[in-house]
Amino acid sequence: MGILPVINRSQVILDDDLANRSPSIDEIIEITTRALSELGIGFRGITASDREVIVKDEEPERRGGRGPGFFICPHCGFITPYEEEYWNHLKIHYIGF
Repeated sequence: MGILPVINRSQVILDDDLANRSPSIDEIIEITTRALSELGIGFRGITASDREVIVKDEEPERRGGRGPGFFICPHCGFITPYEEEYWNHLKIHYIGF
């Protein structure tokens, strides 16, 4: 179809310069799902409205019994007790390629 998905921070941008027609919402969801899965990026689901497609991100995994919990990156296993540091780390996976 000629559509290139690009992930930039919290956005998935679909470059359709090489497409011979505009994609349907169902095709956009399929392209986005495939791109995220191929990159190993976990998500809970994808919904679409008239103007945007929303990817529901996975919640950070908390482990540990006593004391502070830990946030563990589902992509590389990075561990931190700080939620803000976890989210900043997770963003690196989406913009570094």
